Amino acid sequence: MKSSWVPHDVRDSVVDYLKHWAEQTGIPLSSFTTWIEISSSKFYNWQKRYGKENMHNAYIPRDFWLEDWEKGAIIEFHYQYPLEGYRRLTFMKI
Repeated sequence: MKSSWVPHDVRDSVVDYLKHWAEQTGIPLSSFTTWIEISSSKFYNWQKRYGKENMHNAYIPRDFWLEDWEKGAIIEFHYQYPLEGYRRLTFMKI
């Protein structure tokens, strides 16, 4: 499980399993994480993300972001008034 992606249901099962056996035996979680060769920080990250799906860090368009035609309109407006600064252009655009 080191350096490989783990599906969220497997991750949650590992957290449940380790917590169950730590409670049953009285052995610290750190010993279990050492035995199955995952770092304690990875285990606690998994515990913090328990029940959540894996998310990616890719570009996700948001509702409030400008669309391409809006960006094009702003750039065209800038080309119409090349000597104005961005504050003046903003005032003129409103």
